[in-house]
Amino acid sequence: MKRTMTGSATRLAAALLAGLWLGTAASGALAQGADTPTLADAWLRWQQEHPAPVAWQQAFALRHDTAAALAERRRQLMAELGTLAVSARVAGDSARESALLAWRERLAEWRLEEARTPGRLDLPWLGANLRDNPPLSRIAHLGVCVRSSWVELWSRDGVTRIDWVPDLTLSAALEALSPAAADGVDHAALITPEGRIWRRGVAAWNHQRTPLVPGSRVVLELPTRQGLRGALPFPGTTHEAELINTHLPELLATRLPGDDCRLRKVP
Repeated sequence: MKRTMTGSATRLAAALLAGLWLGTAASGALAQGADTPTLADAWLRWQQEHPAPVAWQQAFALRHDTAAALAERRRQLMAELGTLAVSARVAGDSARESALLAWRERLAEWRLEEARTPGRLDLPWLGANLRDNPPLSRIAHLGVCVRSSWVELWSRDGVTRIDWVPDLTLSAALEALSPAAADGVDHAALITPEGRIWRRGVAAWNHQRTPLVPGSRVVLELPTRQGLRGALPFPGTTHEAELINTHLPELLATRLPGDDCRLRKVP
C-alpha cells in the first residue's frame, strides 16, 4: 500500500534533514575554515526567519562573478540585435526589424541587479553537493520567488507572455502567436525557471514534444546561414544571428524565475 506523509511528518523530515546538514557541513568547513560562512548557512538562517515552507524550486542566488559580467553581456547583445535590425530594415523586412527592436527594448528595461546565477543553488541541492557549497563572500544575494503564472515567448511577434495552463506544451504555446511568428523556424531555446537551457525542434521535420512549466522562457531561433543570406544583405549578419541564438538564451537564464520575489542582499 502506498503511503503519503502528513504535514507534521513532512516538517519532521525537513528538520531531520537540516540537522543532518549541520552535522555534515562541519567536515566541509575544514576545507574553507571553520569561521567561513557559506551559502547553505545563509539558507538555514532564511529558514529560521521564515518558518513557512520554502519553495526550493523557485529559490535562487547570484554570484559576484555572474553579476560582474551582466552589464557587458547585455551591451554586446543589444549591439548584435541593432546590427540585425538595421540589416532587416535595408532588406525591407519590417516585421523582423520590429521584433529585433522589441527584443532590444526589453533588454534595456532590465534591472541588472534582479538577476541570478543559472542553475540550482538552493539548500536541498547544496546538501546533496557539499563540494559545491560556495563561501558566502562569493554571493551577492539570494532569494525565493512566487511561482509564475506565465510563459514568455521571444519570437517574430516580439516578447509575448501567455498564461500557463496545465499540460501546456511548446507547440500549444506557439499557437497563441501570430501565424508568421514561427515561420521558417526550426529550433527554439527553452530556458527553465532553474536557468537550464534546452534546444528543441519546432518544425514539422524535427518536432519534439516539449512540456512547459510556469516561468519558462522560449526563444525562437533566428535563421542562420542560408536563411539569412537570402533575407539580409549585410556581410556578417549570419554571424550576428548565431551569436544572438547563443547569447540571448544564456542571458535569459540569469533572469529571476518570477516577478514576485523576496530578495536578500549579502552584507
